[in-house]
Amino acid sequence: MLVRSCGGGGDTISEPKTITKVVVRYDTVQTIVEKYIPRWRDRVITKIDTFSSPVDTIAILKDYYAKYVYTDTLRLGTVGYAVVNDTITRNSIFSRDVATNILVPTITQTNTVFINEREFYWGASVIGRLNQIDYLGGGLLYKTKNKKVYGFGAGINQNFQPVVSASLYWKIGK
Repeated sequence: MLVRSCGGGGDTISEPKTITKVVVRYDTVQTIVEKYIPRWRDRVITKIDTFSSPVDTIAILKDYYAKYVYTDTLRLGTVGYAVVNDTITRNSIFSRDVATNILVPTITQTNTVFINEREFYWGASVIGRLNQIDYLGGGLLYKTKNKKVYGFGAGINQNFQPVVSASLYWKIGK
């Protein structure tokens, strides 16, 4: 972004500061299972003329009226699985039950952009020679949006007289 200063000092390039926060939350999806009503699709009839061994009719009828329960687990990639339970009797599907466990990730990404926010700094300073203190005081710095820094300081000199200072700074590097 290119920003022009009001004082005619030329153009300055401002670099925005971006803070990205990513939150991943897994939500369980509730599925509504409808009652399954089986329907015929195709009927295949096998013709049998003769039997090579004796036929046990009671065993065939027991097998025909018995209930067989089949369970199949279907993996749904990385989001979960589904369990299908089928009950078969009299050569048809008697009942079907589907139970699912699906976790869908919800990704929330928040970008906060600060374009050269204003900042305040404060501090203390001591000026002097190796064996003598000439100045003791504190200061306040203010950084503007176009990266100029203004300073104001106050303190006392070696004769305990008040000293005031003002300063202005420009950014010289990247």
